[in-house]
Amino acid sequence: MRKFLIFILLAGVLVSGCVIRFGNSRAPALAGVFKSFDQGNNWVQKNLFLHSGGSGSIGGINVIDLTFDPQDNRALYLTADGAGLLYSYDGADSWLKANQVGNGRIEAVAIDPKNKCVIYASFANTVLKSVDCNRTWAEVYIDTRPDKAITALAVDYFNNLAVYAANSAGDLLKSTDAGSTWRVINRFNDRVAKILIDLNDTRIIYVATKSKGIFKTTDAGISWFDFNDGLKQYSGAFEYKNLIFDHTLPNALLLVAKYGLLKTIDGGQTWQPITLLTPPATTDIFSVAINPQDNKQIYYATASTFYKTVDAGQNWITKRLPTGAIATVLLIDPIDPRIIYLGLSNPSR
Repeated sequence: MRKFLIFILLAGVLVSGCVIRFGNSRAPALAGVFKSFDQGNNWVQKNLFLHSGGSGSIGGINVIDLTFDPQDNRALYLTADGAGLLYSYDGADSWLKANQVGNGRIEAVAIDPKNKCVIYASFANTVLKSVDCNRTWAEVYIDTRPDKAITALAVDYFNNLAVYAANSAGDLLKSTDAGSTWRVINRFNDRVAKILIDLNDTRIIYVATKSKGIFKTTDAGISWFDFNDGLKQYSGAFEYKNLIFDHTLPNALLLVAKYGLLKTIDGGQTWQPITLLTPPATTDIFSVAINPQDNKQIYYATASTFYKTVDAGQNWITKRLPTGAIATVLLIDPIDPRIIYLGLSNPSR
């Protein structure tokens, strides 16, 4: 009888090809992409992957970032760790892969704001470019140091021939001919995490570094200054997590750091904390978003919880994330801000 029970248990483990893990070992939580049509109250999976052999799911990939095509709010690009570059032209209802890019870690992608078929993507120590809507790709920049990954990309909204790229060594490069030639315009000596170009004046550019603060130029990279003095009063403000624009105001940005959430409305000269439910520097925030039409609506996510405020942080609503994976990115539709995209990944084990 005992042998029969053991046989039944073993058979149950292998039903329909599924493997049940016992003890502390468990399968990773569902990752990929989720979408909300009601400002984060409810979420639905958006992980359908279409390929030449049929269809599958991207629910197992680790999302690094999600980016809109500036000309089309239904077109999104997804950078992933180990899964390459994915894109959707139908608001994440289905995903396709940029096959020539490869399956490595893609840190950054940037779409030409005047030509949606021109895309730049990072791959290890190279910058790749497509001029035919992801069909083919070519290397336009190669760093001779194979261990220096390209970590950030941006295209000037006014002059789309101006392209910026940065790497893990802290070098910021600029091309004025759409990627044909490059030159170093500054060295920050720290991993560059993000490049933000002001939509109202593209001479104004913000560069966020991993641990040495945020830098700014007002002359398209000729001269630079930092925000370090304004951030020093906040413990953990230099442990960078994210930096986004508040598009409802000129010169307004929101910084996510170990401290928490900090906001500036004067281009970084001064910073004010946004009051959270948790004390400063006690909770890791992994993603953040601001309603592009109403800056009193702010969203952020920790390892397990989705937070929402409609009154600029005076009160917060909390909800569990739709899966046990970490919410690495939140992205709000610029046309219909009720729509929010959530990109998730599983922490390394």
